[in-house]
Amino acid sequence: MHEKSIVTLEYPKIMEKVAREAAFSASKELVMELQPTPNLDEARRRLAYTTEAYRLIELRSDAGVQGARDIRSHLARAAREGVLTPSDLLEVLATIQSAIHVAHLTEKLDPQSFPLLHELGAGIPQRSHLARRIEETISQEGEVLDTASPALRKLRFDIRGANQRLQDRLRTLVHDFGNVLQEPIVTIRNDRYVIPVKAEHRGQVRGIVQDQSSSGATVFIEPMVVVELNNRLKELQIEERQEIERILRQLSIEIGNEADALRLDVELLAEFDLHLAKARYGRMMRATEPRLNDAGYMNLHNARHPLLTGKVVPINFHLGHEFFMVVITGPNTGGKTVALKTVGLLTLMAQAGLYIPADEHSEIAVFEEVFADIGDEQSIEQSLSTFSSHMSHIIEILRRIEEESKRETPAIRGKLSETLVGTPESRLRALVLLDELGAGTDPSEGSALARAILTFLLERHVTTIATTHYSELKAFAHEQPGVVNASVEFDVETLSPTYRFKFLGSAGVRMENLLEGLQSERKALEDERFHLGMEQVEAEYQRKQLEQDRYKLEEQRVQILNEARAQAQRELEEVQRALAKIRVDTSRVNMTRERLGETRQQVRNLSENLTPVPAPRRPVTKAEPEEREAGTNEGPLQIGDTVRVLSFGQNAEVVGLSPDHSEAEVQMGALRFRVSVDNIERLSKRQAAAQERRQSQPAVVLPRYEDRPEVAMQLDMRGWRVEQALEELDTYLNDAVMSGMPSVRIVHGKGTGALRSAVREQLAHHPLVKSFTSAPPREGGDGVTIVKLSA
Repeated sequence: MHEKSIVTLEYPKIMEKVAREAAFSASKELVMELQPTPNLDEARRRLAYTTEAYRLIELRSDAGVQGARDIRSHLARAAREGVLTPSDLLEVLATIQSAIHVAHLTEKLDPQSFPLLHELGAGIPQRSHLARRIEETISQEGEVLDTASPALRKLRFDIRGANQRLQDRLRTLVHDFGNVLQEPIVTIRNDRYVIPVKAEHRGQVRGIVQDQSSSGATVFIEPMVVVELNNRLKELQIEERQEIERILRQLSIEIGNEADALRLDVELLAEFDLHLAKARYGRMMRATEPRLNDAGYMNLHNARHPLLTGKVVPINFHLGHEFFMVVITGPNTGGKTVALKTVGLLTLMAQAGLYIPADEHSEIAVFEEVFADIGDEQSIEQSLSTFSSHMSHIIEILRRIEEESKRETPAIRGKLSETLVGTPESRLRALVLLDELGAGTDPSEGSALARAILTFLLERHVTTIATTHYSELKAFAHEQPGVVNASVEFDVETLSPTYRFKFLGSAGVRMENLLEGLQSERKALEDERFHLGMEQVEAEYQRKQLEQDRYKLEEQRVQILNEARAQAQRELEEVQRALAKIRVDTSRVNMTRERLGETRQQVRNLSENLTPVPAPRRPVTKAEPEEREAGTNEGPLQIGDTVRVLSFGQNAEVVGLSPDHSEAEVQMGALRFRVSVDNIERLSKRQAAAQERRQSQPAVVLPRYEDRPEVAMQLDMRGWRVEQALEELDTYLNDAVMSGMPSVRIVHGKGTGALRSAVREQLAHHPLVKSFTSAPPREGGDGVTIVKLSA
């Protein structure tokens, strides 16, 4: 048959699966060599073997060749008077035993029910005497038994005695020379028994040095008193090996004399196992025996492709009675190619004697040739396109068809002219399978070419199955006698293929055209919906990009404003430090009040220019609705509220709030600063008035406000030396008390803790300090000390 078509239809893959069910290499080899036969009687005989093997497996669970081996290479060596090893002899034994088992098994079968297997078993030679000889000679572990010969039995008895005498003498020597030995043991070097002697005592032991340790500290000496015993043991062992070789050679000669019979055993066992392997594969596939004919008739019921897995949709297909050519149409991925491959592969399987995966009473035609051109077979080596590759294969197929038709007798050719459809006898016994005929080129040219190819095959009455998507070929199939149009079914509701196969009349062709139109419209709608979806995604992407750009610009604006404010804050702190220094100098050099007023006014101007900047609001997307602002009726802080700053013990006015209300900007006298809401306490108007009244009745007389020095609320001494820090601390505390401040913050940082310890040591003995403690964690913790001053 056409070798390339057999490969295209994946027949070798099926035989690989069958070979896995074979028991030994010879039968596996036979499976892989099995080719579809064009002879109807031979195909039926192969199927009959498979049927008997199928029933035998159901009848006898031990049906099989058991431990048979392919011993043909051993037999060839034995026939040339070669010596087989014990392991080789065990494989020969297993094969002989398998042959005996199969012969007895088939002998018990009913010749009426199992005529073929009964006859096969009757021809298997049984060499029981060889099996007994091997069993008496070789153990299951591959050792030659003592019972192999009387001479071997006596030699092994003598070896055991000589060895015992040698061991007894060596043990005595080990005991006598115990002080000069590295270890009190007996060992073997160069197949001689020796004792390990310390190198420095080698002169104390007379004997032959057989070996030395790698360090040189030990020499292995064969004492002179045991040399003769060692020699005798060695002689006996040599005689033993010679006897074993003689026994194996004699047994190998006996096997060589039966080489032809044993070779026939292997071949018949392989054939027996081949039929069992076909039956096992059929049982695994839940396959059935097809009925065969050579008239081109085909009728498949619920046929399945044997290589498909999962949920497989079966097909129903018939051919050869009213028509012998089928043109299959339908949508892509609808199952046209699978249907084509299923028909071709099941035909090859049946002609090889295999059951097919279809319902019972399915019928298969036996063909002399099966041609197939299926799939994308672009030839890279020959630089051929897909279309050119297909055409080269089709031309080869048509040439072979033409040669077959010329060999027909004049009587057959006369029958071809009697009727266009032709009788089964007038048809060429060839099956042609063509997938997507005429595809890969211009549609008009491809359609004309496909029509010409089908006409060529139709005129020669060649059984043909072709798939196509050209609507012109549907009309061709409808118009020509002997040709029928078939299609894979299409679900109108889901507009998807069902993978089921059906034959069409004229109404069916019109319906298929309608379905193809619906499918085209559906594809156009899907394309349009896809493009609209892509445009919507692009628009949403652009909107998000604009939102992100706007948010980034807002962040940049706020950052710029905050940087400006931070710069102003740094300038304010610089002025405040300068003012504090000026006040200290004033107390020492009596600075004029006018200059102090000018500096104070400069501080007020800078403070008034520092306005809070709200944080940017994050952009709100459609999927994230904007949150409502919290109501103000339940008492949250508001601008204008009067609060008490807990860390300073002073009242202040709220002039600004952070967006999340976690911080407040307060005005306390001439100072304006930010503070955490956890560090302030909201006061009612009545509480604020009472505070003012209490503050208007001081317990001590303080200097007038304009006479008090203005100092910063905190002293930052991070990075200072201890001596400088303590000197500045004393001055700062004096100025703070003069300014009337109840408490101050000393920022010394955490660091190693040396500066903090020195500061707190001085605070503990300072007369102006009432108490001190670490700041809350969120305000600096141990890196800041809050100092309460004496009134």
